[in-house]
Amino acid sequence: MTDRPSGWYDDPDDPDLLRYWDGILWSDRTMPKVKPGLDQSRIGDSKQQWEEAEARRQAAQVGSAPPAGGPRPPLQPYQSGDRDPYRRDAGQRPPSGQRFGEQGPAPYGQPYAPYAQQVGKTTPDGEPTASWWRRLVAYFLDYLLIAAVALVIALPWVRPWMDKFSTWYGDVMDAARAGRSQPPMPDSLLQLPWQYPLIMLGLYLVYEIGLVTWRGQTLGKMALGIRVRGAGSTARPPLAAVAVRSLVKGIPFLGGLIPLAGSLGSVFGLIDGLLPLGDKHAQSLHDKAAKTYVVPRDPKLPAYGQGPYAGPPQGR
Repeated sequence: MTDRPSGWYDDPDDPDLLRYWDGILWSDRTMPKVKPGLDQSRIGDSKQQWEEAEARRQAAQVGSAPPAGGPRPPLQPYQSGDRDPYRRDAGQRPPSGQRFGEQGPAPYGQPYAPYAQQVGKTTPDGEPTASWWRRLVAYFLDYLLIAAVALVIALPWVRPWMDKFSTWYGDVMDAARAGRSQPPMPDSLLQLPWQYPLIMLGLYLVYEIGLVTWRGQTLGKMALGIRVRGAGSTARPPLAAVAVRSLVKGIPFLGGLIPLAGSLGSVFGLIDGLLPLGDKHAQSLHDKAAKTYVVPRDPKLPAYGQGPYAGPPQGR
């Protein structure tokens, strides 16, 4: 009795033949011993011997040796789908957000594509621009503030207009309750007193030019965390650029002074406000005229190799 596993072995009666051992007795099945590729045959090998030989064969193909004296080790972490644990990069964790086989980050000094896709629109030197909705909300905050202050200053001229409007509105309500036709609106109520839009325009120019030149931000932009910068650097724009920007931006305010220009001013304001949605640098008409950009107050780092913030993020 022997613990030899079943398989083909040298025939004890004929050295030129192989005879099959069934694990208990020799069988009658024989075959020629000389056969092409017989030197690589694993006939008669145990499972452990076969695994060691297979590991040596695969290791030789990749240029490294398997550990001696043991079976093929299990796959290492981060090797899902990799059939060869003896690869030079086996067991090495790929960079964050990257899988095996994918191209790594771009070299230093070249745009980092994944981050550039997240940033969206940027200035020509790579600084991210402010979102459109922040600009819109900041504009309305500034407008309401200027309108309220202008109304207080122009109240002596506006109050008679308000009294006339109140009287006409009362007549309209009385006619509606009595079933009579509505009285027409007096021509004097079709437009506010010219003093109010004039004061509002003056306040706007002082407010916009003063704060943007001083801080690069109006109060509305401060509240929304955005600011205005120039084309040549990330600093606030110079006085000349701010003046041009404010004049072009203030064209809709002229509609209150020139009755026939009111509709044109409104159309211009609409185009000016919507243009950043389609512009590659998110510029309005007044930004293009002054060569300015609206950017976040505390911008994130732009793509590698772009703009004054080029370089690896801090802490990495």
